[in-house]
Formats: sequence, structure tokens, C-alpha cells
Amino acid sequence: MRPVLTHFRALVLGGLTAGAAGHVLAAGPDAAALEFFEKKVRPVLVERCFECHSTTAKVKGGLSLDTREAIFTGGDSGPALVAGNPDKSLLIEAIGYKNQDMQMPPKKQLPAAEMEALVQWVKMGAPDPRTGAATAKAATGMDLQTGRGFWSFKPLAAPATPSVKNTAWVKTPIDAFLLSQLEAKGVSPAPPADKRTLIRRATQDLTGLPATPEEVEAFLKDESTEAFSKVIERLLNSPAYGERWGRHWLDVARYADSNGMDENVAFGHAWRYRDYVVRAFNNDKPYDQFLIEQVAGDLLPAQDTADRKEALAATGFLALGAKVLAEPDVQKFKYDTIDEQLDTLGKAFVGMTFGCARCHDHKFDPVTQADYFALAAIFQSTRSIADEKLGAIKFWYEHAQATPEQLAAKKAHEAKAAEKRKVVTAFSTKARAELKAELHGNAAEYLTAAAQLPDDPDFADVEKLAKASKLRPRYLLTCRQYLTRKSDHPFFAEWRTSTTAKKPAEVRTHYAPLFAAALKIDPKAKDAPKPAAEVPEARAALDDLAGFLAIPDKDADAFDAETLAKVTVMMDDLMSVEDATPDPPAFMGVAESTVTRTMPIHIRGSYLTLGKEVERGFPEVMRTSFNKPVFPNKQSGRLELARWLASSDHPLTARVMVNRLWRWHFGKGIVTSTDNFGVLGDKPSHPELLDWLARVFIENGWSVKDMHRLIMKSSAYQMASSHPSSGTASSAPDPAMLDPENRLLWHFNIQRLEAEQIRDSLLHVSGTLSQEIGGKTIPLRNREFVFNHTSRDHTTYETPRRALYLPIIRNHLYDMLEQFDYPDPTMPTGSRNATVVAPQALIMLNAPVVLDASANLSKRIAQDTKGGTIEARLQRVYALAYNREPTLREIDRAKHFIQDSPNQEEAWNLLCQSLLAANEFMYLR
Repeated sequence: MRPVLTHFRALVLGGLTAGAAGHVLAAGPDAAALEFFEKKVRPVLVERCFECHSTTAKVKGGLSLDTREAIFTGGDSGPALVAGNPDKSLLIEAIGYKNQDMQMPPKKQLPAAEMEALVQWVKMGAPDPRTGAATAKAATGMDLQTGRGFWSFKPLAAPATPSVKNTAWVKTPIDAFLLSQLEAKGVSPAPPADKRTLIRRATQDLTGLPATPEEVEAFLKDESTEAFSKVIERLLNSPAYGERWGRHWLDVARYADSNGMDENVAFGHAWRYRDYVVRAFNNDKPYDQFLIEQVAGDLLPAQDTADRKEALAATGFLALGAKVLAEPDVQKFKYDTIDEQLDTLGKAFVGMTFGCARCHDHKFDPVTQADYFALAAIFQSTRSIADEKLGAIKFWYEHAQATPEQLAAKKAHEAKAAEKRKVVTAFSTKARAELKAELHGNAAEYLTAAAQLPDDPDFADVEKLAKASKLRPRYLLTCRQYLTRKSDHPFFAEWRTSTTAKKPAEVRTHYAPLFAAALKIDPKAKDAPKPAAEVPEARAALDDLAGFLAIPDKDADAFDAETLAKVTVMMDDLMSVEDATPDPPAFMGVAESTVTRTMPIHIRGSYLTLGKEVERGFPEVMRTSFNKPVFPNKQSGRLELARWLASSDHPLTARVMVNRLWRWHFGKGIVTSTDNFGVLGDKPSHPELLDWLARVFIENGWSVKDMHRLIMKSSAYQMASSHPSSGTASSAPDPAMLDPENRLLWHFNIQRLEAEQIRDSLLHVSGTLSQEIGGKTIPLRNREFVFNHTSRDHTTYETPRRALYLPIIRNHLYDMLEQFDYPDPTMPTGSRNATVVAPQALIMLNAPVVLDASANLSKRIAQDTKGGTIEARLQRVYALAYNREPTLREIDRAKHFIQDSPNQEEAWNLLCQSLLAANEFMYLR
């Protein structure tokens, strides 16, 4: 079935035109009209239409043709008929097959007699004796009233702190909320973690780096009640804090340095958004402001230039999505971009899957298709696509910041590159012309040599024969393979005859004069004498671009080594000039466009099938006011949307963010589906705690750092990861049996370090990690293709900087990140997976970054201990890698390994690698 027919079926027989419900006959139909219906119309409907549009079978597109009222009520697109007016009845348009997008039945047009019967029936006013109400469309999701009662759409509650028996365990109200549920189950929380475990946990948690031995010792010596609070404050004030927690948000923002998809071009300015996020966390920017800037930063008033640039950088959030840049349908590209923006905005800020309501009302959540297009209308008035194009490739919008001097510098570089490209093109063109002339001049010799080869020759034999015949081996092989494939080509019949007779000399005798004559033909000559019969065929064989002497498009396949080397040098020179072309500063983002106050619903998500117009607005189930929002006539409404999302009255925004913070601290959210607070998401394990945290978050000015303090100072955060009653015979209930997934949080979750943490920790303990912050790190110009003329991604990852600054190339991630569960950078991710697979072990055994870190760690401990004893080095390496002292058994085993090794340096490298590859290095207790 053609796609247009599938699309049409949803459109036309889903309900086809508007306003027909009132076209009911003033008086009942007469007997003749009813007889016409029974004899001419009903059989057509039953035979041709009921298969897809009857309540007894299927009701596609929401349209039933079982009764008169059902026909006039219609389906997704409205009524199917206008009584008395066939020209305005889309049912008639559909069966007429005049509109390529509206053809029914989809497989074959109706016979002319049946089509005429339906037209006459409509002209008669569509008489129809079938009575009965139109079949109601099946409900597709939660209705509005039920939705308002769903837990996540209710207004924030103000729960009181629960009373508990074990008041000594309660350090913050968080503990009381958790403990009340534990005590109800008869379970006690795990004991406190030891101080070494706690500082290692907190340091990795807040900075993504290991604690240094000196930091651990200072914490151990501080016996004051404020010792851990001091650690928290020190970590929150570290620049590394913003790098770690900014990385969390970049997962949600689906950050990447390239587009991916069909045209994987570089996002040369994405790093400005990344650095904005890092600054926002380090400066403890209030989350409501953080949200507003990312949705509508370009619309905010600015105090100065720096403030303006910061707000523009924030709008990169809306521009970072992966796009099908070469999409030929410009309108589809526009609406797909809006859909990606809405899907990301919904998941990131309110934990809702808005994208599921593009084609129909949400199947589960109380979000209608009208809600979706009310939001889409806001983004329809937003400029997301640039005016510049590269052929069919379109680009994202950017806020230009270049000075005239910077633009002039770029223009000068581009002119220099253009001149070098002309030189390369001229050389290649000339070399190809010379090659073509050589091949054509020896065409008969190639056929003669090919006659001496079998159908599928070995290349070594080809090379030997080519050398003896002074021919090019690659083209001789191409010639022979072509002749094998084209075994019925009439021009080469004589070649086949001579080859079968094993008379290659006759090949030369026959074809040499033909090719010589063919090469003398001037295609431009008008009055040239007519050549012999086979000469034009010879010319055609020579000129065939896919013929027996075809020259490949790729230089590497076309030229010999000497010529290719010259082309390569010239191309490398050209690339170096192009790579040096400066990118004038700009911010990926969005801007205002022509304002449209309404937008039609797209039936089945297609802009070709339009439904009723909807005004700009917000999803009704989330609105706290019954008054419709008011939007300015001269702005898109993004600023109003952003302020509504960041409102303290919004039921979802604060809940979603505090749940993210909880998940990033504890490894699981109170709502484990961090990006979905809808029906298909998980319900909160502690709903009162979630609302209490959300309310405190708002009351504390949306301060993320205050939430860290609140969470980390709790007894819950400071628990050990093991429980004395778990898995042991005891009179107390076994918490592992009562709550195997630890949803009640009776112990701290063991967590594996994320991919960036593992890599950064390797460099940190080996003493090679750079502390440099920010800046462009992708080695590509803006909008440059990731895969250049060599068809290879030349992005490198050998840098001492933090993994936050490694280029994120969609479709081609750095292997270490990929193996350790880096999320898909095309979609928002609030909770990473933590798989255990064999390739991870291979990475830790063989990756250069691991081997280099092991060698550098070995050198570091030798330097730190000034070439001290084996015991001294072991004390130092365990302190660096694990923040603890080695046990006596570990010392004994390591000493034997080192002393028994013939190569001491290699032994220390291997020992260091074994420590870095062990679970203790990669997991937090």
C-alpha cells in the first residue's frame, strides 16, 4: 500500500469535512430515495467500506459508516458528508481519486457506476434509514477530571514531619519521612558509614573525583560535630562541583557536539551552552531562573553585555536536538524540530512525554492533542532554523556575536582556502584527463591482456600480466571483471569468441583499429563523415562511465601511488588551511519569528491534514487557574511558558527537579522513572517526602546547593551500604526480604562510578588530570562534517582534561564512554543505566588511557615516597586509589608479586593497573 493511501485513510474516512452535522433533511426521505439507498448505496458501503469503517469490524480514523448520524458526525477530521453538496463532501473527493493524498478505497478505485451512485445519493441529501447514535470514539487516555486527581498533577501538599520512635537517628526531616515507613515495616536503618567511606562517597558525589589522601586525613582528624559539614562546603565551593553536576544536567539536555542523524556536522558552538550550565551550578543559579533562561533567555531584559550573552547561551537547550538536516520537506522539518523541542522540554522540566500527543490524544496521560498543538503554536512563532543552507542541508539558528574584524578574518581565510581548492581540483582534473587518455590509448591492449585471464583471476596473476604488458593492474582487473559481468554485451562478442578460442592476438587485431577510429571522432563536429558501423559502438564503450575502463570517483581508487601521494599532500594542505579558518563567535539558540496566535491540529501528526485551530496555551491538566493564559501579540509566548513552568504553583516542576537531585545522590529517585511522571511512570516510594522536598526547594529560593546540604547532612545519606540484619539469622526482620530493591532506603545503595568518573579518576590518581575549565574542545569548525574526505572521524580523546570536555559525537561515541553506559545523546536522560558486560573489563585491561594511568600512577608513588620501600609505596597507592590503608594480606601478596618479578617497573605498572581495574576503584559504598 502506498504511504499516501495509508495517510489518506486516516484523513478522509476518518471524517472529512466540517459543518455537515446540521445538513439533515427537513422531512423524512421518500420511498424512492430509500429504495435508491438500499439498492445502490448500502451494498457499496458494506462491500467496499465496512472492512475499515464499521463498529462490527474496525473503526479506522475514528469514522464509522454504520448509521446516518455516524457519517455526519464523522471521525478525526470531522463530518464525512455535506448533504446535497458532493463538491464539498470529502467522501466524494476521496472516491474520485483526483487528490493524490486522498484516494479511497486505497487498493483500487470504485467502478464508475458505484461512484456515480454515491454522488447521486449525496445530491439527494444522503437519505439513509439507518438510525442510531454515532459510536463514540474510544477513550484514549485519562480524562481531565481523573487527571487532576492523579498524584503528580495534584498541587504540592504541605506534609507535617512524621513522628518516629528512634528520634536519635533523625538529623533532618528527611530522616523522619524515611524512618516512619521503615518503622512501620519493623525495619531499622543501616548503621553509619565509616568516615573514610563517607568522604570518598561525598567527594565523588559532588565533584566526580576521588578524595586525596590529604583530604581524607584531615577529615579523620577533625572530630568536631561540623566535620562533615565542612567537607560539604569545601566540595560545593570547588570548581569541580559545577563540572560534575553540570554533567548531570547535560544528560537531561541531550547535550552533544555534533548533530548525528543523516548529516553528522559539528555543533561548533555547543560548548558555550555546556559552559553556561557549569557556571550555573557553580554559582548556584536559582533553578527557576535556570529554567526560564533555557526556554526564553533571548527574551529576558539584560543588565549588561555579559548578562545578555549568558542568557543567549542558555537557549542552546532548545537547539541541541538531533535533526534530519537534509529533510527535503521543509515544512515537515520545521514541525519535526518543534516536536523534538516539546518532547525534550516536557521530559526535562515536568517529566511528561508531550511527544506522545502529536498524532492523537495521549494514550495514557491527560494530555490532549489540542494541548500539544497549543504548545506547538508557541514554538511555531519561534525561529529555530537558520537562513543559510548547504545544498539541501539546513542548519540550526545561531545568535551571531562576531565583530567586523572577525568576519573579515574569516573571509580572508575562506578566500585562501578557495584558492587552494582550485589548485587541488585543477591537478585532479588534469590527472584524470591524462589517465583517461592513457587508458583509451591502450584499450585494445587491456582487452588483449584480459583475454589471457580467467573469469575470476587472482590479483597476483593480474599484477604479473599487467607488468609484462605495461598496463595498470587495477584497471586490468576492472576490465576482466566487467567482461565477466557483461557476458552478453554485443560490442564484446568478438572478444568472447577469440578468448574462447584462446587467440588473444585476434582481440588486438579486431579492436585496435576500432578504438583508433573511435578516438578520432569529434563529438562537436556537425558535418563529419559517418563512421563505420562498429566505430560509434567503440566510442560508446570508451565513454561509458561504468564501462570496461571506468575510472573510480575516489582518488584513492583511481590514481597510482605517486599521483595519489601528490593529491594527498595537496589535500592535507588544503584541510590545514580550512581547519585554521576561525569560527566567528555565536550562540546556538532560538529567536522570535513571525507570531501566529493559533495553530491547526495536525491529524495523525501530518501537517498535510489539518484540523481545528487551537490558540497558544498550556496543558489544561497542569493549569492552576481556570482563566486562559494571556499571550502578547508581538511575542511567541515562550517567556510566558517559561514563567509558567517555573512557577511555584506548577504541580510538576519542583517535584521533578528534587527527584532528579535525589536520584543523583542515592542512585534511585523517589520516583524511579525520573523523566516520566505520567501513568506509565513509577509512583513515588515516599510521596509525602517528595512534596516536602519540593516545597523546601521553592521556599529556599530554588537553591540546588541548599538541597545538597539538606540531603547530605541526613542520616539517610550517611548510612553504610550494608545492614547487619541483611542475609543473617536474626530475630529482626531481614530488610532484604521485605524490600529487596531498597525502595524504603534501609541502606545506602552501592553505586558504580559513571563513565566520566572512571576516566577522570584514572587521571586524577595518576596525577595527570588537568584542572583547566571551559572552552571549545571539539577539533572541528562549526558545521564541518565529522567524517571528512577520508571517511574517518578524526576526533581524538587523548587529552588530560576532564571527560566533561571530551567531544560528544552522535553516532560515534568515544568507546570508553559508550561501554560504561553513556546515555543516548539524542534524548533526555535523567537516570543512567549501570550494566556489567565483558567489554568493560577489556577496556580496563587494554585501553591506552588505563595503561597510561597505571604507568603514571607507578611513577607517582615512587616520586611521592622518594623511592621508598615496597610497603611505603603500597601505603601510598592504596591511599590514592581506595582512600584507605592496605591490609596485611594485601601487603604480603603485593610484596611477593613485586619481588618475584624480573622486571620491577613492569610489575609496579601491572600492580597499579590491577588496583585501578578492580571493583573497589569503580564502585562507591
